[in-house]
Amino acid sequence: PAIQVLTYWLIFGIAWSRKPIGNIPYLPWLVVGYSAWWFIQPCIQSGCSAIFSKTSVITKMKFPVSILPATICVKEFFNHLCMLLIAFVTILLCGFRPNLYWFGLIYYALCAFVFVEGVSLILSVLTMLWRDVRKLVTSLMRMLMYFSPVIWECHFEDSFPFHEAFNFIMKLNPVYYIITGYRDSVFYNRPFWQHPALTIYFWAFVLLLYIVGSALMYKFKRKFIDMI
Repeated sequence: PAIQVLTYWLIFGIAWSRKPIGNIPYLPWLVVGYSAWWFIQPCIQSGCSAIFSKTSVITKMKFPVSILPATICVKEFFNHLCMLLIAFVTILLCGFRPNLYWFGLIYYALCAFVFVEGVSLILSVLTMLWRDVRKLVTSLMRMLMYFSPVIWECHFEDSFPFHEAFNFIMKLNPVYYIITGYRDSVFYNRPFWQHPALTIYFWAFVLLLYIVGSALMYKFKRKFIDMI
């Protein structure tokens, strides 16, 4: 992850002379956002195979299959903590100092965890039904990164046609809420309750993910062995 952050910084920050974003230098702004993405992306991609990769265990013993996506998220959360350590070192070297608002990262890390687990719950079942789902998700994740505020703000200026509509659509992406929240906590001293509409929308979306994922698990849990 550190090499990828350095690559993006060299391309977008140096080669393209990226200006500071909201008085925040591009490198620390990038590394904080990428630390969130580094957790979201592998969780969703690996979550597709959460059940399929454990078929040998499923056939030998009986246990709740629905916990498998959560095990993937827990494993990737350790990598997320390592990436956060890199982010903290970077932003401290850039002159930023910890404050109470940094505790907001705990809330947004929880948001990221429940979101990716909900997505993995659905994708793990769909992958058992159609193996090509993994390839599709891998391609979509590359596109999703550029539709999320990982390496740019995801905000269109007033000169852009229909900028208000496009900005509204960008905010419908749940990843937008998580990555923006990480930066709000570290750089802008904004607690999550300053975005009530986005917060309600995010948790409603997560609830819908769990409802759909639980329904799929309940419907196909007895057929997983046959699908192998």
